[in-house]
Amino acid sequence: MRVLQQIFRSPLGVTAALSVALLLGVSVSQISSLMQQNQQVLAFVATPAAQTATAEGADWQQEMTLLGLNTENNPAATSTADSIAMIGQIVIAEMVGQYAGMQDRGSYTAETVQNASANIAANLRANILYKTYSTTDFKTDTDISYDRMLTYRSDLRAALAPLLQNTGSELELYGKYIETADANYLGQLSAAAGNYRAAAEQAAALTIPRDAVNYHKDILNAMEQFSATLDKMATHATDPLASAALLRTFNQAETTMYTSFNALSRYYSQKTP
Repeated sequence: MRVLQQIFRSPLGVTAALSVALLLGVSVSQISSLMQQNQQVLAFVATPAAQTATAEGADWQQEMTLLGLNTENNPAATSTADSIAMIGQIVIAEMVGQYAGMQDRGSYTAETVQNASANIAANLRANILYKTYSTTDFKTDTDISYDRMLTYRSDLRAALAPLLQNTGSELELYGKYIETADANYLGQLSAAAGNYRAAAEQAAALTIPRDAVNYHKDILNAMEQFSATLDKMATHATDPLASAALLRTFNQAETTMYTSFNALSRYYSQKTP
C-alpha cells in the first residue's frame, strides 16, 4: 500500500508509480518461486470477451501467448471484474517471462528490470464495462431556441442534483484510504459512484433539444464510465497493481467528464436570445 502513495505524491504519474510498484512488489525470490512451480499454466484474458478486439488488445494477447499463457477458452475469466482481479497475475507472469529472458542472456541488472517494468506498465489496462447511451435513447424536441435551451439547462441541473452530495474529491477519498486503510473512505467512494449513476438515470429521462442531444449523450456516458471506475477502485483497493491500473482509467474517465461538460457549456454559450 505504501507504494501507491507515490501515485499521489510524485509528478511522474501512474506509469512511473507502477514501475516502482513492480520493482518493489515483485522480488526476484517471488519470481524464481513462480518459475519453479510445475509449469502451471495461468488461464485468463486481458480484456472482456464482449469487447471488440483492437490492435492493442491483440498485441497484449500475443504477449501472453508468447509467455505460454492461455488467453482463450476460459469463459469464467472473461468478465471485467475477473480481468481486473487478474491484473496482478498478468503482471507477474510478464515479469516471469522478462526475468527468464534476462537470466538466459546474462543481462539481469537493476536497470534492465526497471526498463522491463516500465514497458509492462505502459501496456497495462483496466478495462471497465459500463452502461452507455445512444442518441436514440432520448426524447427530443425540435425547438432549439434560446428559451428552450434555458429550460433544458434548468431541467438538467435538477436531474444532476445527486451530484451535490459529492462534497469532496473522489481521488482524495481514495488517497485517504491508501494512507489510513480506513474502509469508510471506500464506502464514501462507492456512494459517490452511486450518485453519478443516479444523476445519469434522471438526466436520461429528460426531453432534449434536438441540437443538444449529442452533448447530452456524452455527459451521461462520461458519468456512467466515471461511476463504474469508482466502483472498481473501491472493490480492488487492496490490490496494488490493479489499483495502479484503475488509477490510469480514473484519469482518463475524469478527463472525459471534464471534456463532455465543457462541450455542453460551449453549447449553452453559443445560444443567443
